[in-house]
Amino acid sequence: MKKNVPSITDSDRVRHFTKLLATSIDKDAIDELTSGVYSKSSLLALSKDWNLFLEFCQTKGVSPIPASTTAVRLYIEKVSAEKKYATVKRYVVTISLIHKVLGYADPTKNGRVQSSLSAIRVDKKGDHQSTNAFKREHLEQLHSRLERSESVKDWRDLAIYHVMYECLLKRFELRELTLEDVYIHNDEISVFVADSEIRLSKPASLSLLKWLNVRGSLGSFVFTAIDRHGNLSFEQLNDSSIYRILRRASAELGLKITFSGQSLRVGAVQELAKNGVKIKEIQQAGRWLSPAMPYQYAGNKTSAELEKMRYLSFKFIE
Repeated sequence: MKKNVPSITDSDRVRHFTKLLATSIDKDAIDELTSGVYSKSSLLALSKDWNLFLEFCQTKGVSPIPASTTAVRLYIEKVSAEKKYATVKRYVVTISLIHKVLGYADPTKNGRVQSSLSAIRVDKKGDHQSTNAFKREHLEQLHSRLERSESVKDWRDLAIYHVMYECLLKRFELRELTLEDVYIHNDEISVFVADSEIRLSKPASLSLLKWLNVRGSLGSFVFTAIDRHGNLSFEQLNDSSIYRILRRASAELGLKITFSGQSLRVGAVQELAKNGVKIKEIQQAGRWLSPAMPYQYAGNKTSAELEKMRYLSFKFIE
């Protein structure tokens, strides 16, 4: 959802942030810059995106803020060699946002930049379809392999697979899940995500309960770190840890494909669609702002593209 971020008009603050953005910036500074309208995960993404652009500008010896249209164009053409279109577009949005907030001309609106972005979009068309679906059969196979394990790490990881799949969780939602979001009644568990209650299946409930009994009630986060010696921590998982846990599922099953943070959402959407659940209901269950991604994950490419078109704005190239 597009945020209404107020512009900074005080000249001293503009100079302060301009100087800061030319060296490095963290999520707290981005939070101040954007008047506190973004979530923690969004702030982390914004600061990371900007620092990547800053690093590029430093290697080229050019100013990152205000940035030239040539610098932005060369940057997106460089990163497009390794990144998906959605990631490149996110980088452009970040650069645009920061320039607008500080009252600088937006270099991303230049015709040449938009032309390069359009060319990248065409060249990358279909790259979002590479996400491998984590299906119900994968979950059942992992359950049969790990449920009798004596490893606490196996118990935690199995609970993660169940909860991410049945709740259609994004990585940051899994990372931020707290004990207060979990309600236990006998052997049944409900998980509350964004004010929605999701009742877990019996296998999922038992797997999560097994982990929670070992994890205990100290700390805040449901899923916490475990070091290489098997010692439990009360620190929340970071993105790298979640990434490794999901990749581990592929290796555990002996698959040539690899699972990513979106794999479980893709598989869950496909199962729901197969069982006759309407796309609108899937959209609500997965907390998507539009039905575009549920349509795409369910294999209805035409409807997905039509939904995406609603959010596109067409501009003439100058």
